[in-house]
Amino acid sequence: MDCQKIIVDCDAGADDALALIILIEAHKLKKVKLLAITCVAGNTKVENVVNNVFRILHLCNSTNIPVYKGAYSPLLHDVDAAKRISENLFHGSDGFGDAFKDKPDISKLKEEHATQALHRIVTENYEEVSILCMAPLTNIALTIKMYPDFAHSVRRFFIMGGNFSAVGNITSQAEFNFYFDPESVHIVFFNAAQKLWLLPWETTLKSSISFEWRDNVFGKIDTPAVELMNAIEENIYKTEHRFKESYNPCDFFIAAILLRPDVAKDIGFYYIDIELGGTKTRGQVVVDHLMSHEPNAYIIQNIDTEICKDLLMFVANPNAESSQVLWE
Repeated sequence: MDCQKIIVDCDAGADDALALIILIEAHKLKKVKLLAITCVAGNTKVENVVNNVFRILHLCNSTNIPVYKGAYSPLLHDVDAAKRISENLFHGSDGFGDAFKDKPDISKLKEEHATQALHRIVTENYEEVSILCMAPLTNIALTIKMYPDFAHSVRRFFIMGGNFSAVGNITSQAEFNFYFDPESVHIVFFNAAQKLWLLPWETTLKSSISFEWRDNVFGKIDTPAVELMNAIEENIYKTEHRFKESYNPCDFFIAAILLRPDVAKDIGFYYIDIELGGTKTRGQVVVDHLMSHEPNAYIIQNIDTEICKDLLMFVANPNAESSQVLWE
């Protein structure tokens, strides 16, 4: 049975929390080998990301997993983008819905910078490590620019971000992670061709998980993980979201795909790049639908959310019986 070696790069919002919990529990069960968690600015400041990651590690009794702090800002400062992002703090000012007043113990934070750790770990495990990217791609792009061999040494990049048909969430045309640092996206797309597995925003919108199920089935399970998620999401998902929309933990879905590849459906192979100069379309993924260029990325266009519900139940109560969902 293949025990995948992985590094998680995250900005620690609510959906990152769900993803981290299931990956840590899968690590305990030797479904994956979680070699490191790297932190980057995105949903919140990188200092808050570090705090949130350690809060999850303490919850899961897994503070032995190495954590590294990375980039505190995107590669370029875009005044308009920075203003828009500061006005749209969906995950609260601290990334966890401002639900907690205490500060977790972060004394085990490594001194090595995330970019150095990424390169070192990947070099030590040549073509064996997949990187799960659940945040702006600043850490990944910086590592590529610092170490030319890095992208070629990674096994696969699983990325949650961008879009497939120009539907956005931070702007009409752009998804948050890619809009935050589009220059980094371009660097990754150009240097990691054919190793990219992209879960775009529109695909996550196809979630069939209702808020009724999230609140009254998952949300009623009395375990520390569910208690934490209820606290985080209470202020994030308001009544109007629960009435109008499906439950859509984007980063959890890309973690689910890594653990259970059969979650991914309707996978296409396309050439993609990102718009950097458009006054209305900055951060939009540009897809070569005419297939005039050699493809560089696998685009996941649908997901099996019934399997994701089973995996969420494992998050809620990771016992021996529920863990079977990781291997089916």
